[in-house]
Amino acid sequence: MFFEKPNEENKVRIDGNIYEVSNGSNNDMSNCSSKIVDVYNYIVEQYDMREASNYNSWKKDFVKHLKEWDKCYVKHAKSTWPEMNSIHMTCMKPMTQLIDSNLNFQKLETMIKNHEETPEFRYKALEKEFV
Repeated sequence: MFFEKPNEENKVRIDGNIYEVSNGSNNDMSNCSSKIVDVYNYIVEQYDMREASNYNSWKKDFVKHLKEWDKCYVKHAKSTWPEMNSIHMTCMKPMTQLIDSNLNFQKLETMIKNHEETPEFRYKALEKEFV
């Protein structure tokens, strides 16, 4: 939702790749980013105003801002706009692969620490022993 604003041909560049964005999804991005900025502004402007006497109303207004953002974001993140779903999946792929790799590495470390049978080639791939 914080991509650069598309150019006149409705294209946006992310990590050197160029993606086409429809007017509808562009509007959704704008709505989402303005709603999350509203949440931030509410916290910045109102956080120090909280007191025991007005806490419940402060919390109610804060939750209202969060729900408005959540409503926009859920619409934005779902496949309402197929090109946005494709962009999300492509842009997040390196992060997803990193998380998977770290999880596999953590599982391997646990196997070694627990003296479980560990595939030899994976065991040798580690730089140091954890035993």
